[in-house]
Amino acid sequence: MKQQTINIEDALSKASTNIDSLDARLLLEFVKGVDGSYLFTHRDEKINIKESKLFFDLVQERKKKKPLAYLVGKKGFWKNDFFVDESVLVPRPETEMLVEKLLEQDLDNKDLLELGIGSGVISLSVAKENKKLNVLGTEKSISALMIANKNAKSLDVDNVIFIHHDWNRKWLFPKMDFIVSNPPYVDRRSLDKDADGIWFEPSIALFSDERGFKDLDTIISKSIRFLKPKGKLLLEHSYEQSKKIVTLAKKIGYKNLEQFKDNNNLMRVSILIK
Repeated sequence: MKQQTINIEDALSKASTNIDSLDARLLLEFVKGVDGSYLFTHRDEKINIKESKLFFDLVQERKKKKPLAYLVGKKGFWKNDFFVDESVLVPRPETEMLVEKLLEQDLDNKDLLELGIGSGVISLSVAKENKKLNVLGTEKSISALMIANKNAKSLDVDNVIFIHHDWNRKWLFPKMDFIVSNPPYVDRRSLDKDADGIWFEPSIALFSDERGFKDLDTIISKSIRFLKPKGKLLLEHSYEQSKKIVTLAKKIGYKNLEQFKDNNNLMRVSILIK
């Protein structure tokens, strides 16, 4: 028996009973290789059997809360789209604060070290904005390194070097003007088991021991020795960790510290100044 075809409008209507209507539109745009305006102006167009199967398979994956970015293989961040897969975190809007704060600095002919690049969104966004900046990025996941290098090539950014390194091991870096990191800082026990999509993401990039503070502690403690005088360490963290960061920074010997709130009025970024 021949399978029936379905038009764009009916496909979106059917999918929207299972997932958010915006997600449904984005998935169908991906499947058909078109933009949103096309879907609106071709509502009666039939979807072929192959497209229909792929679309509704993706709808079922999204219904299970798999992140949309993994389903379509990309995520917008700052001013560009980045390749992503399940080996890297899905870039969050709040992480753009690190890019914003870096770009407020005098970066010309300066050296920046990023610890834990993931898909490379921070390093590549900043390096693309300032071609005079020298960027070294580290990552302990080989799979993530491959994604970051793919993004560097796609965005034609050549003032970055990505290397394999684990910050828990020995550091052999030259002195830097800036160090930046969005490390794992989530306490696994604090999460709702039904949290949307987060359990599909790499746990190694999300969760940290000592109630989420272990990696922040390591980076703060080690970084001061690899910063030039008046160098700056920029960190993303949870709002609950902001006071502990102040206490540790003073103990380690940082001279000044600034903290900034995100759009939800939560303390999200700290800048430690040597």
